[in-house]
Amino acid sequence: MGHDSELRFRAMFEGAAIGIGICSLDGHILEGNPALTKMLGYSRKELAGMHARELHPGDFQQDEVYLGELMRGARDSFELEKRYLRKDGSYLWGHLTVSMVRDAGGEPAFLIAMMEDTTERKRVAEQLRAAEKMEVIGRLAGGIAHDFNNLLTGILLYCDLLASGLEPGGRLRQHVEEIRMAGEQGAALTQQLLAIARKQVPQPRPILLNEVVSSTENLLRRLIGEQIELVTEPSSKLGKVLADQTQLRQVLLNLVLNARDAMPNGGRITISTHAKRLPGSAQPAVSLTVEDTGCGMDEATRARLFEPFFTTKKPGHGTGLGLATVQRIVGESGGTIKVESEAGHGTRIEVFLPAMKVVAEVKPAAARTGSGETILLVDDHTSARNSMQRVLHHAGYRVLPASSGKRALKVFAENLSEVDLLIADWMMPGMNGRELAEKLRHQKPGLRVLLISGYHDAQGGPEGGSVALIRKPFAGRALIERIHEVLDS
Repeated sequence: MGHDSELRFRAMFEGAAIGIGICSLDGHILEGNPALTKMLGYSRKELAGMHARELHPGDFQQDEVYLGELMRGARDSFELEKRYLRKDGSYLWGHLTVSMVRDAGGEPAFLIAMMEDTTERKRVAEQLRAAEKMEVIGRLAGGIAHDFNNLLTGILLYCDLLASGLEPGGRLRQHVEEIRMAGEQGAALTQQLLAIARKQVPQPRPILLNEVVSSTENLLRRLIGEQIELVTEPSSKLGKVLADQTQLRQVLLNLVLNARDAMPNGGRITISTHAKRLPGSAQPAVSLTVEDTGCGMDEATRARLFEPFFTTKKPGHGTGLGLATVQRIVGESGGTIKVESEAGHGTRIEVFLPAMKVVAEVKPAAARTGSGETILLVDDHTSARNSMQRVLHHAGYRVLPASSGKRALKVFAENLSEVDLLIADWMMPGMNGRELAEKLRHQKPGLRVLLISGYHDAQGGPEGGSVALIRKPFAGRALIERIHEVLDS
C-alpha cells in the first residue's frame, strides 16, 4: 500500500461513522476505530487483544462457521445481526459485516469487521410488531367482548330478578350473589382486554373512589394469590371524581398487578385513598395510592416507567402497555401521577384526580321506578333483550321489544306518539343503534336515546343531538339509574 493510500485509509478508518475493527485471522481484535470504541464503551487500548467471542457471549458459533468458509475461500465476506456486550454490561444490537483481506500472494492476511448500531432500529421494529399484534388482539377482543358481554348482561340481570324474590341473607340469595360475582369478574377481564386495545368509549360520571376499591377488592385478592397480603385503607371523607368507573377499575387493576409482579416471593400491597390537592395546585383532589414491599426500581427504570411497550418483565409476561394505559386514563381525567421507588425498597404510586364540587345528594336511582313511560328496546341478542325487558317491566315501564333495526322502524311507526325513549344496542347486524337513532330522530326530533355499548369505536353520536351510553354488562340498578338520568335530562 502506497503512502497516500495508507493516509486515505487511516483517515477513513478514524473518521468513519460506523464501527470498524481490524482483527487477526484467529478472531483477536488488533485495533478499533473511535466509532467502535464509543459503541462498545471500551478504550482502544482495552479493545486491542480482546477476542471477538468476548463481545458475543454464548453466540459465536455461526461466526466460526463463516470464518472457516472465509479461510477456505468459499466466501469473501459474511453479514450477521449480532448482539454485543458493552463494557458496562448492557447490550446493543449491531449489523456486522466481516471481510477477508489477502496479501499480494492471495493468502489470508487479516479481517476487517464493520459494525452499524441497529439498536434503535430493532427497538422500533419490535414496537411495530407489538403494535400490529395488539391491533389483532384488539379486533379479536372487540368481537369476543360483544358476544361475551351480551351473555354477561343476561346473567347479571337475571341475578337481579332472582335476588329481588329472595330473602336477604338466605342460602339461595348467597348463591345468586356468588353467580353475580363470577359474572362481574368475567366482565372485568373483558374490560382489561378492551382497555389494552383502546376499544372503549369513556363514560365520565361522578364516582367515589372508595366504591371502586371495595367493588374490585375480591377480584384483586384472587388475582394476587395467597402469598401476598392485600391491605385497604380508605379515607372516610372523600369527594367524588368525574371519571369512567370501568377505566378507574382498570387503573387500580394495573397498579396492583404490577405490584404483585414485583413481589415473586410474597409481600404486602396497600391500597389507600386520601383527600388532597393536585400537585402544584390549590385545586382539591382525591388520591388513590398503591404501595408494595417489592423489588423497587432504579432511576433508569423510573424514567421509562410510562413509556409504551417498555417492560422489565420476561418475554410473554407483559406487554409494556399497563402503565401507559394508566397514564392515558389519568391524563384524560385531568389528573396526574406521582411515583416513589428505590431499588430494593418497594414502590409507591399515587394517582391524583380532581375532586368535584360538593352538590346536594340526589335520591338514589335504585329507589325510583318508572311512571309508565314507553321504551322501544332493540337488541339482536335474545337473552340480553329478554332480561332487560323483564327488568324494565318490573320497574314500571312499558316495553316495546324489537330484535333488529328494521323491526324497530315498524314498531316505532305504529307507536310514534307513545315512545319516550329508545334503548338500542350500538352493534347490530344490518342497522346499528346509532343509525337507527338517526332515522327515528328524523321522525321524532325530541326522542331520548340510550345506546348500549358491548363494544364499539368512539365515532360520534347520532345526528340531531347527543346520546347517552351504558356499557354492557350492567346490573338492573345501573340500567334503571341511567334511564332516569336520560329521561330527566
